[in-house]
Amino acid sequence: MADNDKTVEEKMAALRDNYARQMTSKIDEISSHVLLIAPHGKGTNDAIAAVRALTHKLAGSGATFGFKEVSIVAREMEDACSKVIEGNDDASGLADFLDKSLDALKEASDHPDVRKENSDEKKQDSKGSGTIDDRVIRNILVLEGDKKTRSQIVRELKHFGFVASGTSHPKNIAKAIKKQKPDALVCDIVFDGDDNAALGIISELHQSGGLDCPIIVHTEIDDMPHRLAAVRAGAHNYMVKPVDMADMIDVLDAVTADGEDDPFRVLIIDDDESLSRHTELVLQGAGMMTSVLNNPMTVIEVLNDFVPELILLDLYMPDCEGHEVAAIIRQQEAFDAIPIVFLSGERDVEKQLSAMELGGDDFLTKPIRPKHLISAVRIRASRFRELRSMMVKDSMTGLYNHTTTKQLMTNEIERAKRLNQSIAMASLDIDHFKNVNDTYGHAVGDKVIKSLARLLRQRLRGADIIGRMGGEEFAALLTGATIEEAEEIFNQIRQAFSEIVFNSDIKDFSVTFSCGIAEFPTHDSVSSLSDASDKALYTAKNGGRNKVVLA
Repeated sequence: MADNDKTVEEKMAALRDNYARQMTSKIDEISSHVLLIAPHGKGTNDAIAAVRALTHKLAGSGATFGFKEVSIVAREMEDACSKVIEGNDDASGLADFLDKSLDALKEASDHPDVRKENSDEKKQDSKGSGTIDDRVIRNILVLEGDKKTRSQIVRELKHFGFVASGTSHPKNIAKAIKKQKPDALVCDIVFDGDDNAALGIISELHQSGGLDCPIIVHTEIDDMPHRLAAVRAGAHNYMVKPVDMADMIDVLDAVTADGEDDPFRVLIIDDDESLSRHTELVLQGAGMMTSVLNNPMTVIEVLNDFVPELILLDLYMPDCEGHEVAAIIRQQEAFDAIPIVFLSGERDVEKQLSAMELGGDDFLTKPIRPKHLISAVRIRASRFRELRSMMVKDSMTGLYNHTTTKQLMTNEIERAKRLNQSIAMASLDIDHFKNVNDTYGHAVGDKVIKSLARLLRQRLRGADIIGRMGGEEFAALLTGATIEEAEEIFNQIRQAFSEIVFNSDIKDFSVTFSCGIAEFPTHDSVSSLSDASDKALYTAKNGGRNKVVLA
């Protein structure tokens, strides 16, 4: 079985087995240094320091892999070495103590502690391997007697990435629900002149469990009795015709949200490969995206490639210690606010605080139970995401703002250079947008902007960068895409956007956009790529608008 085909639980079990097999060599390495410590305190400081470092790691990892007693004995050995090194105890009895402790360590290594909590934690927060589909497909059922209205709603829902179908009468609703299993129902309430029949059938289905999705009433009737009847039937929202599709999409987005955001991105920096792999599997099992770095000397490159939302950092590593890595990360403007959480076996509060003064935000002590680790990471990453969103996102559309888009473009181009990948950049501008604002008002203009933003989010991949550059101007960076692939994608989006009908007090109308696309590495810098796509956009504008032009 390939490693990618294994479940998180299977990978974790294999990791524990591998750790157990390595236990003998770990203890032998400690023993080799203990032999260099003279019985009456004449041993070398290097040997004592080596024993402390090795037992520190064993104390942190043992319990994690099911060897709780190993952690306890290793911790006692580490503490004894620390007292001698720090001058709080003499070394006269250290060698004898370590010799006896080695025997206890070997005994403990032969009897792993199979803890009940392992099976409990395996169930908790297990949401797959962290593979997340970029697009969540949502099924909408439309109950509407008027064929033209029903077809229009179904067509426009499809423009925004929904899977939609319609039925013409409440008597067909039970069969349609059983067939489609909708994520939401959009329904009128008046059929055959009866303004109660639909709500009666829907209410019965809702109460019997035959309809367990959100219900959106879409009708011409606007009075308190019918609103009350809709609420009693289980309706989540009540919309009065004519309804702007942008408003309906807002409602459907809200009621069909599954409560899951994009997975948190966590960078794990730890020179202990087994322990870092264990941490990775725990977080992946909770649906997070992870990257492991065992050599902290490459941290800058990994930061730019992975762009984490939280860093778990070991405190004691060779060549570059954790607090030094934290200080270096804080020197990078793009990452000076990212949460850094030390994950270490260090229990001395003074040393923990000292490390945090150099750039850390919190300290978790090894070993840590998986569910506690998951909760700690989620809380801190969630707070960071909320704060970052306020700083980097456009408040109206939820897309990246101008400054952030430019910064992300720079990062992606540098990454593409290293990986020899292509990038397609698109510059978009809504056609005659000033006329929309002047004719229909700025509130309607805002709906047009939000609709295009939503369409771009739903039609492009999660890895693509989409930004609002100002006003009615947008930019998108499609990583790994050729200019021809981008042309096909944006022509599809352009066609879908042109078919959306916007409502206003004056009249219904539709809008188009123009687009220019350029490609990296043909244009090998942010400025040249951006200039090329802008020039192609101007060509599209001057050539009649509502078209995609390649640089």
